[in-house]
Amino acid sequence: MDNQILKMIHRSILVILSTISLLLFTYFSWIYLQPFIFAILLSIFFQPFIQLFNTHLRIPRGMSILLVLFIFGGLAGGLVALLVAEIIRGIQYLAAGVPGHLSLLTNYLTQKVMNFLSPLLSKGQAFTDKLSVNQQQTLEEYLKVAQDKFSETSLSLLNSALEATGIFLAELPSSFAFVFITLLATFFICKDWDIIVKFLKKVFPETLSARMYIFQDEFIQTIKGLIRAQCMLVMISTSIIATGLLIIGAPHPLTITFLAALVDFIPYVGTGIIFIPWIIYQFLTGEFMMTIGLSILYMVVILTRQTMEPKLLADHFGVPPIILLISLFLGFQLFGGLGMLISPIALMTVQTLVKTGVTKEIWSYIIGKP
Repeated sequence: MDNQILKMIHRSILVILSTISLLLFTYFSWIYLQPFIFAILLSIFFQPFIQLFNTHLRIPRGMSILLVLFIFGGLAGGLVALLVAEIIRGIQYLAAGVPGHLSLLTNYLTQKVMNFLSPLLSKGQAFTDKLSVNQQQTLEEYLKVAQDKFSETSLSLLNSALEATGIFLAELPSSFAFVFITLLATFFICKDWDIIVKFLKKVFPETLSARMYIFQDEFIQTIKGLIRAQCMLVMISTSIIATGLLIIGAPHPLTITFLAALVDFIPYVGTGIIFIPWIIYQFLTGEFMMTIGLSILYMVVILTRQTMEPKLLADHFGVPPIILLISLFLGFQLFGGLGMLISPIALMTVQTLVKTGVTKEIWSYIIGKP
């Protein structure tokens, strides 16, 4: 009996160490081999299209790969160019309207501040007249220090903005290198795809290969479900935003709806990156009706998404909504905003392992059951 328990402990430690090793390998691979990981994922995604051109249209494999890369690269480049064009149009619109509004806002705030400070200044003057010469000098020194601190803070903020701009410009060459290496690696992996698959089949046992194929199919189906759920959420949010913008009479409703749909796909950014600055701007410029309309619209979008997201994701994940909600909350508590992105992926992996029977086999190995 004691010998059996020792064997179970030994197998449990072996499973735990293997899991930790796999997680560490994944972590360091992600840090140092990101272009090649993206290249592998792109190669898997491109295979059906390459097979279509190569098998059905009789186009040589190398040419089929280049054609697929060109088509999808062109689509991605076109979307980026369209996004940049819309951003430039938005900046031009703001550049035309903001100076006038800013001037009115500055005059309005200056008038309000002066109305508020005038009684205080009168009282302050009466107070300082009663102070001695030394006390007046001390007060002036304190005011001078406060002014210097304000100037230092302003300069610090300006320097931070300039540093952020410099970092962004410095990262551009590495970003282009990242894209180039990813595309080049994708081409070579796609070109030697059959050789790589044959090599992997030789390296891994047949039973393990079969289990990996089952795991891959289940994982892909789960990812497809996640993408479908996300697309449905974005479509619902976009419909609400388009309808709301038309109702409240917002300028450029189609452009803003398009941008909102794009940013809604970005995890933890969402439509808030558009609505929050817009609401603040409308409030500061005195457009209170537009401020109220945008605030109500943004609240409706947030409440709708927060209400429907757990249910839709759970339906496509195949797990109860409470399990998904717990995993999202736990991921947020452990890793912050990034944890809410990691937790669905971890849940997908665990669910796929359960569906494919891997967890059952691991438990059977631990307890020594044949």
